[in-house]
Amino acid sequence: MSSSIRLLLVDDEAPNLDTFRRVYRKMYDIQVALSGSAGLELLNTNEFDVVLSDYGMPGMSGAEFISKAKCTQPIACVMVTGFINHPEVQALESKGEVFAVLGKPWDKASIIDVIGRASERTKTLRDAG
Repeated sequence: MSSSIRLLLVDDEAPNLDTFRRVYRKMYDIQVALSGSAGLELLNTNEFDVVLSDYGMPGMSGAEFISKAKCTQPIACVMVTGFINHPEVQALESKGEVFAVLGKPWDKASIIDVIGRASERTKTLRDAG
């Protein structure tokens, strides 16, 4: 994967953010946010290729965040959650609101594959827009 892929990772649990950054820091340009509102602030001032968001966050759920994130810039969003069977998460995926849903803990090979494909989807969205 190219180091030029810019990721925004949104999760209310700092250890998840730290682990992701540590594991993938050489592969991607990663910025993190501890809440949906902090993620939206970053989206308003930076361009990203892929958003990865937790579902279960206080204040603003991952579903709400993704809905708002997609209004800030054309971007593919991936839900990374321990609530993979939650009806709202399944509805987001079936309606195409998210590019993909990945379960926690994440599988390294799967997440690398999804990030690559999601980045291509973002390029397509931007080229069409």
